Amino acid sequence: MFIERIISEGLAHFSYIVGNENDAFVVDPKRDVESYIEITKNKCSTIRFVFETHLNEDYLVGSLELERLAGCRIIHSDRRDFGYGEPATENDIFDIGGMRIKVIETPGHSPESLSFVLYPSSEDTPLAVFSGDALFYGNVGRTDLSGMEKTAEYAGVLHESLHGKLLPLGDGTILYPAHGAGSACGGTMSDIPISTIGYERAMNPMLGITCEQFIEIKTKENIRLPPYFSRMSAHNLNGPQLLEQRMVQPMDAPTFEDAMKDCTVVDTRSLLSFAGGHIKRSYNIWLSGLPNFAGWILDPEKDILLVTERQRDVKAAKLYLERIGFDKVRGYLCKGIEVWHNRGMPLEQTGLYTVGDLHEKLKRGELFVLDVREKDEYAQGHIPGAVNIYVGELEKRVAEVPSDSSVVCACSTGKRSSLAASILARDGFKKVYNLIGGMTAWKERGNLTRSGSR
Repeated sequence: MFIERIISEGLAHFSYIVGNENDAFVVDPKRDVESYIEITKNKCSTIRFVFETHLNEDYLVGSLELERLAGCRIIHSDRRDFGYGEPATENDIFDIGGMRIKVIETPGHSPESLSFVLYPSSEDTPLAVFSGDALFYGNVGRTDLSGMEKTAEYAGVLHESLHGKLLPLGDGTILYPAHGAGSACGGTMSDIPISTIGYERAMNPMLGITCEQFIEIKTKENIRLPPYFSRMSAHNLNGPQLLEQRMVQPMDAPTFEDAMKDCTVVDTRSLLSFAGGHIKRSYNIWLSGLPNFAGWILDPEKDILLVTERQRDVKAAKLYLERIGFDKVRGYLCKGIEVWHNRGMPLEQTGLYTVGDLHEKLKRGELFVLDVREKDEYAQGHIPGAVNIYVGELEKRVAEVPSDSSVVCACSTGKRSSLAASILARDGFKKVYNLIGGMTAWKERGNLTRSGSR
């Protein structure tokens, strides 16, 4: 038997392919399914089933893609009216080439959440459990996706799922969750490669508390809800549109300029490259940040044009965008920004500050410092006087930033703040700067910080 974990970069999403020399199944597949197909080719296996733990909110599932390519069956909860696949419920059994999967209902993160228990044969001792978003490494799933008014109710339900269903599986059971550290589907998770029910029982702080304490923590939990989650859920309920093998058109500078009229330009280059010269009204979302931030910023109905550091980045950018439902990537600037400026076409620049520059400027009170990190990051330490607006909410709150001041955007290292600077520049701000190194460099230099929110 083999069990392989597939990580979707940027989303901290884990999917799994499990099998032997004949048969295989996949749990919570990502939309681009070539990796699962390639693994089964190498193992001489055939994918028989896809198991979905819940109605995923942060990415589009690849179940229908696998059904098309492998002819497999799709299994998910009977507590939602899915537009595809087959329903399953508590204690359903699926025998797959000597492997046995038992379904257990583990609601709380969502009403339809299932976990799938793997037995290597018909034995009574489980080998592993695929827990979806119920139990993570070092934490548990969020319970606010159905609305804040339901959070306490679902927290109580999740507590029962954990203690009544998952922990009784036994300490030796290997745990395979649907997400790892960095996911928006739960709070802070442990960045470890593997865990067991026993290790989580001993080390997971959410498992050693009473139900009342658990509910109190979950009702006070403040995890941002990306706006694209509802769109992902709707697509996943009915079955995501099958991927089209559309070519991203290479464009010369004049063609690119003409296409910009009805497209969104996304520049995935580094913050230094972007600051040095970029096309007007382009967003700067660094390449590995696309899965996290495109859904906050971009309009899924508009075509996208790409400016990349390297030509090979186009393929990765298209892949990251497709995973969260942005399928309209029309073209890219062939040979990069060089062909643009070599034709003498207009470029904009955003300013850069080192922490030393900013420290001196702040002594004279000449700047507005905009901290675009999460609230808890800001509360743990920020530049004195900095105002906190999360980068994903900046476009809707841009009126809170004084347009007549010089604005310095700050985050932890400079990537999110470069996106923020591009948002402000798109909105007409003329004096916009990005703090290189962000709060990491600020603290490294021993500069004063303030803690707490404001």
